[in-house]
Amino acid sequence: MLRNERGLALIGVIVLSTLLLALAGTFAVAVRSDTQMTGALASSVTGFYAAESGLNRGMGEYRNIFLDYNVPSGSDFHPRSFQLGERQVYYQMTPRPSNPQQIVIPSGELFAGLNALQYRYTVVSRAENILDDVEARVGAEFLVGYIPLFQFVAFYRNDLEILPGPTMNLMGRVHTNGDLYLNGNNELNIIDNPAVGVFTVQVSTGGEVHRGRKDRSECTGTVQIDKLQDVVSPFGNLDPKTLPCNGSGTRAVPGSELAAWQGSIIDDIGNIAIPEPDIIEVGTGIFWERADLRIALVLNQADNLPGGPVLPHSIEVQDINGNRNAALTAQLHQFMNAGAWNSANSTYRGTMPVFYTDVPGCNCAPGLEVCNNAVRNCYAPTLPVRASGGGSGVYSDVMGPAIGNFDRDYRRGGFYNHREDKWMMLLNVNIRDLIAWNQANGQPFFATTDNSDGGLVIFLTVDGPDSDDVNNYGVRVFGSADIPLPGGIGVSADPTGVTVVSDQAIYVLGDYNRGTAAGGTPRQPAALIGDSVNVMSSRYWRGSGAATGCAADCCTGTNLCRDGQSVDTLGSVRRDAASTTVNAGFLGGVDTTVVGDYNGGLENYPRFHEDWGGRTLTYQGSFVSLGEPLRVEGDWCGTGGSTASGCNIYDAPLRNWNFDPAFNDVANLPPLTPRFVYVQQVLFTEDFR
Repeated sequence: MLRNERGLALIGVIVLSTLLLALAGTFAVAVRSDTQMTGALASSVTGFYAAESGLNRGMGEYRNIFLDYNVPSGSDFHPRSFQLGERQVYYQMTPRPSNPQQIVIPSGELFAGLNALQYRYTVVSRAENILDDVEARVGAEFLVGYIPLFQFVAFYRNDLEILPGPTMNLMGRVHTNGDLYLNGNNELNIIDNPAVGVFTVQVSTGGEVHRGRKDRSECTGTVQIDKLQDVVSPFGNLDPKTLPCNGSGTRAVPGSELAAWQGSIIDDIGNIAIPEPDIIEVGTGIFWERADLRIALVLNQADNLPGGPVLPHSIEVQDINGNRNAALTAQLHQFMNAGAWNSANSTYRGTMPVFYTDVPGCNCAPGLEVCNNAVRNCYAPTLPVRASGGGSGVYSDVMGPAIGNFDRDYRRGGFYNHREDKWMMLLNVNIRDLIAWNQANGQPFFATTDNSDGGLVIFLTVDGPDSDDVNNYGVRVFGSADIPLPGGIGVSADPTGVTVVSDQAIYVLGDYNRGTAAGGTPRQPAALIGDSVNVMSSRYWRGSGAATGCAADCCTGTNLCRDGQSVDTLGSVRRDAASTTVNAGFLGGVDTTVVGDYNGGLENYPRFHEDWGGRTLTYQGSFVSLGEPLRVEGDWCGTGGSTASGCNIYDAPLRNWNFDPAFNDVANLPPLTPRFVYVQQVLFTEDFR
């Protein structure tokens, strides 16, 4: 009996062991299966993220293409791939047949009401593992668009300060990628103006909105900004609302307070992708690459015009590689030497249309402006004596010779820039005469109907030892109260337009593209772009008789003064300005304010060099700054020559400044208008394996 019980117990142990082994096996299978499922899910999720990275890379690449002023084409639509860990990601873009579309940003979105050119694309992306198995496929439809910066009355990369002395009215949109500081001695009004086509106001910042100054804690004046919604009449002016100081010091305005403007003030939107300042560089910048004509003053390269003296510096046309284009240089010299054409057709008769402003010797060093820069022997080689006037050993102030003669020495006496404390080497070009002569002589430089990139791009530069550094170089356009291109804003549906650009400081002298309102021809889409932007009045080279102190044969009729008056103090009548009109988008560098050192603010964006007291600068366009200037370093030190500041640089003009509402139409924008680019995903699909 006992033996039987032991046998049964043994059988039970065996059965139980078998059951336990089976259970263990089942559990092991379950664990292995679960591990495999978990691994498969992990691989699938990782593959999805890898495939999604292909979408993001493709959209980013397309954004960069647009930032470089190009549109995807050709090989941009070929399949592409990259390695991501152990996976290979493949992606490809396809354009929609409706590209491009000109749209107006819908209401309720950031920058609502602005015009944009928008392209639609689809992209598919897949991720494959090391076994070449497809783990995930994803697809998207996205929009890439660009918004021209000249649709803003002011657009800054860095902090923007608007602190006017006299009452200032800004009409339109204001944006900065940095912080915004608003203040004034009297009134600052950011408003609409339906009478001239400005219907929307929007102030936007990448950072904060401050009421008061940046250089010191101070809040003064009255600041009013229109609200987005008009509660009085949907078709009338927007309602202004005051942004108060709430104390005597500068303060950051909280978003809860800005909400009262119902969307016309938006802060902390982050940085917008905009072009880098190097877009104006020689050799690599988009303006150099796309220019229709490149004119350079080449230092330390001797040259001359037929019948003229050999000079130490040459003026030439360069190709995209920076080499002298012999054929076009010959045409340029023919234009410069065309005395008969000049006498009959030029806006500055008797004045060479392209010349350089030389740096005098005679101890006329930086910081030593008080010297006789009219002495012929201050220049090497010696400046010539004019046929009429000038006196013994003295170079006349007259820009050109007596009518009927033509001076083939393409130099003029020195210009002293008091802000830089330097004598400047300037390339001077009469843009109006250049275009007119080109039209009348077989168009060797460019076709005046060329509308690629929106019209003509003329690049001016000084090619010298310090061209890539802080220097005393610059370019100056003059004689161009009207731009003689066919059509014009209000005449043509898509006028040609002209952009003049330089990697150096740019100066505009006299009325520029004034338009029919100022008694000229229809204005053109125009821009002046440089390392910094300087404005000289229509009187700078034109006096009003003997009271100006000019030579006897200067300042009468069509004879003009040169830069001799630049050494005078602001108290001299020779540095008095005259009211002037400029219609052009501006793009230039702006200094950064630090504590105790104000950069002059938007109200001093254009750099002045005369006593404008009581005279008006009438300006219509847009102020764009992509950063600090790289070629000039003189600080803004205030106004006046006899005030406490003692700067002797300028006295400010009356500012009749407006946004150009014609720029709201993309067809009226200047050639190669800078833009910011946005990417918006509108559809997403996924397929796991």
